[in-house]
Amino acid sequence: MKKHLILLGLAFTLLAVSCSKNDDDDDTEIVTPSTGTVEVTGDIKTNTTWTADKIYLLKGFVFVTDGATLTIEPGTIIKGDKASKATLVITRGCKIMAEGTATKPIVFTSALGAGGRREGDWGGLVLLGKGTHNKGTSAKIEGGITSPPGGDDAKYIQFGGTDAADNSGVLKYVRVEYAGIPYTVDNEINGITFGAVGSGTTVEYVEVYRSGDDAFEWFGGSVNAKHIVAVGTIDDDFDTDNGFSGKIQFAVAQRYPLEADQSRSNGFESDNDPDGTNDLPKTAAIFSNVTIVGPLSSATTVFNAFYQHAVQIRRNSTISTFNSIFTGFPDGIYIDDTKVATAGATTANYTSGSLSFENNLIYGITGADIKGTNKSLIEAGLRATNSFVAASWANVLLTSPYKYSSDIAAAANVGRPDFTALTTGAAATGAIFTNAKVADSFFEKVAYKGAFGTTDWTSTWASFDSQNLNYTTPGAVTSN
Repeated sequence: MKKHLILLGLAFTLLAVSCSKNDDDDDTEIVTPSTGTVEVTGDIKTNTTWTADKIYLLKGFVFVTDGATLTIEPGTIIKGDKASKATLVITRGCKIMAEGTATKPIVFTSALGAGGRREGDWGGLVLLGKGTHNKGTSAKIEGGITSPPGGDDAKYIQFGGTDAADNSGVLKYVRVEYAGIPYTVDNEINGITFGAVGSGTTVEYVEVYRSGDDAFEWFGGSVNAKHIVAVGTIDDDFDTDNGFSGKIQFAVAQRYPLEADQSRSNGFESDNDPDGTNDLPKTAAIFSNVTIVGPLSSATTVFNAFYQHAVQIRRNSTISTFNSIFTGFPDGIYIDDTKVATAGATTANYTSGSLSFENNLIYGITGADIKGTNKSLIEAGLRATNSFVAASWANVLLTSPYKYSSDIAAAANVGRPDFTALTTGAAATGAIFTNAKVADSFFEKVAYKGAFGTTDWTSTWASFDSQNLNYTTPGAVTSN
């Protein structure tokens, strides 16, 4: 179908300026001059710019295709329609250039008004690249995303290739709010999904707020990231699969005590693949300076029974984690061999050193601080290289970790959390970067453990109470 514009008055001029399009794409863009809202559906086939003087409403699956680049100006608001499960997919070979600023972040959010938003109000943001993974040449991204009728899956929903340095663009100072749709069990769209995204892509200062599934999930690829935030996630905060080998530093997650997923919620969840095979490339992501504040703030906290582990490493993954903080979960670290093609494979990854978990603080675990299918082979090493303190919680490490959104917390606990390290606490010093996995120049050699020293890098751009933000005026993006 040819592109159609429904215009009133001077809207033609306004739309031409705001969308920077002069092609005959198959996408439909409808502008409503009274609200400054541009409705977007279908394909975006040529280079397009979304500007901060408009609000963009996504309906259904919107695909950036045919090598196009979608550029989004700082301060732009993009909303996802709930009824059509709106989702923005950057297909293989295309780019998104979403570079906000600390004072003008780019916000993807629910189309529903203040007070009425919930997790899963829309699909989310999906980036598909040409990087490597271990799912085969015809792999399709999970989540229920389908090609348009008559569309070619290779063009729309397949991902991966041989270019580890592939560039899918820039996500910087970006918020993704109220996304994440669970179509069926184990078939969900996440807040942000990375499918074989290459290391040429920039991901910095990105928040996923109240995702209905995982906050961030990586399927293969080697994209790196710094300064990422997950708040109020329903399932897992950071999920790594299918040969993801990127590096992540400075990541924080805050969990809500009563909100978890029936599939069981973890801080970290990591697989090599669904069957725990030895297929290459192996999942070998490296994390340093992560803070995950779990659902429990004391031994008596009432929490959702679907919560599970701070860290679950399973199915032959070789993920590694250093200099990080995990607090307030029913169970701590679980090295799980229950579904592997080779008996004891995940444990063997740990004992061989291909899977590392070192110099981390694991506080406030009410159940088993260490779990393992072959626990006797891992326990001594984990205790020797990490600090487990069951009777203390995040408040002895961090300035004010138990402030929450106004729509889930009692008045006394409402506010913006502060995850900076207490100068008198165990997180303020002691980070170590001698392991070869964190010795390269990507990792900043900071003194502190966890995501923060004394500077709060979430200030001005990240939000911890987006329910009360109006998002009705183009370009008027705030945080709280």
